[in-house]
Amino acid sequence: MKIALFALLVCFIGVGFAPLFSNGIDLVAMKKQEEERRKKNAKSKLVVNDSNINSISVGGKKYGFVQLESDEPLADEAVASMPGKGDKGDVSKQPDFWKKQQSDLQERIAKLKEDIDREQLDLNKLWSDFYIKNISAEQDAIKVQISQLTNQIEQKKLFLSQSETQLEDLYEKARKAGVPPGWLR
Repeated sequence: MKIALFALLVCFIGVGFAPLFSNGIDLVAMKKQEEERRKKNAKSKLVVNDSNINSISVGGKKYGFVQLESDEPLADEAVASMPGKGDKGDVSKQPDFWKKQQSDLQERIAKLKEDIDREQLDLNKLWSDFYIKNISAEQDAIKVQISQLTNQIEQKKLFLSQSETQLEDLYEKARKAGVPPGWLR
């Protein structure tokens, strides 16, 4: 017993002194090198704003990406031929553009509210099952399900608040773009 205890003590002491004698990575030096490298590199001159962020919806989910453009101005023919760049093709001046964004956000909000209500009912059933069961193994299994469902509900509540904020931002953006109020009613 004393030999095992002594061996364990030697292992703990060895682990404690290992960083002092090893030739490991010096994180402070690496941090300084990284800061110097970042200072040497030129900062990005690309400004990301609403005009160069596009979104794609695939399978009901929206993905945003930044469209990079060169610094040289485009020729007038190229501007006219590109969709969304000419006066005729300006999508933000059409009511369908704003109505589609509004309906997408409203559908997402309605779906999230419905999912939250449904999962809250399931959570209430799990809590009643938890208090009905007398076997601790069953209670532990139910408690795991309760924690998972609670996490899902909290996540969806976060997504719901973000979607509601996006809808309010859409109304504000439309107002600033000069969209008539009737388009978003």
